[in-house]
Amino acid sequence: MDNQKQSIKNLILLYGTVLAVSTILISVLKYTFGNYLERNVWESVLGFALLIGLIVYPIKVFKNENNGFLNLSQSFKIGLGVAAVAGILSIVYFFIFANYIEPDFVNQVMDAQISEAIKQNPSMSRDELEKGREMGKGFVMPMLYGGILIMNLFFGFIIALIAGLVMKKE
Repeated sequence: MDNQKQSIKNLILLYGTVLAVSTILISVLKYTFGNYLERNVWESVLGFALLIGLIVYPIKVFKNENNGFLNLSQSFKIGLGVAAVAGILSIVYFFIFANYIEPDFVNQVMDAQISEAIKQNPSMSRDELEKGREMGKGFVMPMLYGGILIMNLFFGFIIALIAGLVMKKE
């Protein structure tokens, strides 16, 4: 039983780190090409494919190491663990990015949001826009951090559930 705990922990740390490094590399490439504020389809598809692959694969590895046995609890531990490690490491990266690499990141995000607000509601006054900007500044990074962790855990849960139900053998 102790070997199972150690194996699960090792899989979580390894694949959570691989997932985080993969998504961070995508972010670094986007930053390098100057389109880090844009979200596009290929990035979403690639990120989701990485999330699925790097959660399902360690569950399969654990099952193989455990003589073909896997229960739903073990699947959840691995899936949520990988998602949590990846989320936490991604948050650390974004903290470093927004505070040291691109210290004007929050203002750039707010500018993009204001441009979008103007497109959707061209009659907004300059005063309303500035008020919205000031209110939003304090929420951008906490929402980004929370969003990363919540979305990772949510999708990690769903993926681990499906993988666990498909591969379950007690």
